[in-house]
Amino acid sequence: MKSRIRLAVALVVAATVAVPAFAQRTPPTPEEREARFVAADTNKDGKLSKDELTAMLPDQMKDRADMMFTRMDADGDGFVTKEEFMAMRRGGGGGAGGGAAPQ
Repeated sequence: MKSRIRLAVALVVAATVAVPAFAQRTPPTPEEREARFVAADTNKDGKLSKDELTAMLPDQMKDRADMMFTRMDADGDGFVTKEEFMAMRRGGGGGAGGGAAPQ
């Protein structure tokens, strides 16, 4: 009986330690973020339309594209510039959620 309890406790402790390690991703570097922006800017005008932003998102996030676009479009001009995109990826935002991240 004691060995089963010890085993159960050990499994709970192992799961508690292991699960967060698997869930965390390394944040992209500024260079990787810039490369993502450049790849998404299909018409090469230096800014992302809502369609370009939506196309770059994984399928499971496409339903949140409007909310994400509104947050990224800090000046509300209907496009996301590279600066707005980079600020959002650092945790800043724009649009309805506030200004860009401090530099």
